[in-house]
Amino acid sequence: METVKEIRISHSETTEECIAERHLWIAVVTRALEDWRNGTLRQRRDAQKFLFEDTQDFARVCAGAGLDPASLRNRLTKIGRKISMEGAWSHHMAA
Repeated sequence: METVKEIRISHSETTEECIAERHLWIAVVTRALEDWRNGTLRQRRDAQKFLFEDTQDFARVCAGAGLDPASLRNRLTKIGRKISMEGAWSHHMAA
């Protein structure tokens, strides 16, 4: 049988792991936002695809960060314009 001290340590470690994991996912979202706004053309395109077109990975990352994907996308649409993907640059190019 676990003692109260062991339960507290276990709970504390679990809480710290959850917080660390949430911070990691927030960092992923933050990086995507930074790339979308200030990255190279390729980084902006990749970030835009992730932020506005991806369904599965974006939803998972948002869930891990404690964010609602639809709400985040709505906010992003309001605060910034999407990068134009029209014309010759819309084709995928090898790195």
